[in-house]
Amino acid sequence: MVLRKQPLYLHEIAIRVNLSEEEEEMARVSVGREEDDNDEGSSNPTRRPVPKRRRTTAGTFSCSVGIHQQEEEEERERERVVEEEVEEEAEEEEEEDRGSESESEGTFRLSGDRRVPVRESKVSRENMSISGEDPDQNLEGSRVNGSISVTLSDPDVLDCSICFEHLCVPVFQCENGHIACASCCIKIANKCPSCCLPIGYNRCRAMENVLESLKVSCVNNRYGCKEILSYSKNTEHENACIYVPCLCPSHGCDFIGTSAKVYAHFSDKHASSAEHISFNAVHPIYIEKGQRHIILQMRTEGILFIINHASDRVGSAINIICVGPARQKRRFSYELVVTDGESSFKLESVAESVPNWSEDSPLKKFLVVPKDVVNSSARLKLDVLIEEK
Repeated sequence: MVLRKQPLYLHEIAIRVNLSEEEEEMARVSVGREEDDNDEGSSNPTRRPVPKRRRTTAGTFSCSVGIHQQEEEEERERERVVEEEVEEEAEEEEEEDRGSESESEGTFRLSGDRRVPVRESKVSRENMSISGEDPDQNLEGSRVNGSISVTLSDPDVLDCSICFEHLCVPVFQCENGHIACASCCIKIANKCPSCCLPIGYNRCRAMENVLESLKVSCVNNRYGCKEILSYSKNTEHENACIYVPCLCPSHGCDFIGTSAKVYAHFSDKHASSAEHISFNAVHPIYIEKGQRHIILQMRTEGILFIINHASDRVGSAINIICVGPARQKRRFSYELVVTDGESSFKLESVAESVPNWSEDSPLKKFLVVPKDVVNSSARLKLDVLIEEK
C-alpha cells in the first residue's frame, strides 16, 4: 500500500496576525477539513492521519508587539494632550483671578462673601462703602497674608448710634448688646436709650477688635491724601487733613479741589475780581456800605483771603478769613485798622481757615465799627496787614 502525503496549506496560517487561541483552533479545524476533502478520491480510506508540523509564528508575534507599541504611544500622546489642555485652563483661570484683583481693590461683605483681598480698605461715604468699590460687583476671593478687603453696604454700623460719630475704643454695651461710645455713656447717665438697661460698664471687645484691625484710607484720597489709618482714628485725621476739598470763592463758580488747585484756578479764571496784596505790608482797602465781602489774593503764592463785612443797626462787623483746610499747619495773623480822623478802631487776630466759604457764614471774631463812623463817608477805608505766623 502506497501512502500519499498531503500538503498542510501553511500559507493560510502565516497570513494571520494576533490570532487568539479560539481562532487558532478554528484554523486547525479548517485545515483538517481541507485535508479530508483532498483524500476523498484516494484508494485507501483508512489512511493514518499525517502529523501536523509545528507552525512558526515569530512573524505574527513581532507584528503584534509593533501594534501594541503603536497603541501605547497613541495613548500616551492623548494623555499628554489632555494634560496640556488642563494646564492651559488652569493658567487662564489664574489670569482671570489676577485680572479681577487688579480691577478692584477687593471687597468683602460683612455677611461672609469674600473677594480678592488687598491690604487696605477705603472709606467712601458718598457710595456708602469702605474701599470706594461698587457693591454690586462680584465679591468672591480669598485671604492673602491674613488680610481681606471690606465693603460695607451701610458704614453707619461703625458709628455710635447716639452721637453718630465714628466709634473709637473703648466701646461699651448693655446686656442686650446695644453699643455706645464712652462719651455718650456719660451723657446718658449710663442708661441705654434703647432698652433702659445699664450701659458703660461692660466693654464690647468684638467691636473694639474690629475697629482696631480695620484700616481705611482718608476720604480725601481722591484729592491726593495717601494716609492709611485705623478707622477709630479716621475722624481725627479728617479734621486735620490738608487735602480737604475747598470751594472757589468766586460767585457762581462751583470749582472744587485742594487749596493749591483752588488758588491756581482763581488766578487763571477770576484774577481780576480780587485785590492783590503782599505779606508783611499794609494795604489800604476800601469797602462800600452794602458790600458783603472783598477777595484778597497774595501776589507770590496765590493764597486767598476774604474780608467779610456785615452791617447791623449798631454798625459794621469786619473780619478776615483764609480759604483753606480748617486744620492746616500754616497760620496767618492779620491787623485791621479803621480811622475817621479823630478815632481809630483796631483788631489783631488770626485768620480762620475755611474750606467752603459763604458770605452768609456767621462771623466768629470781628471788629465792630460804630454806625456813626460808617455813615460819615460813602465807603469805609481799611488798613490791612497780613503776616504768616
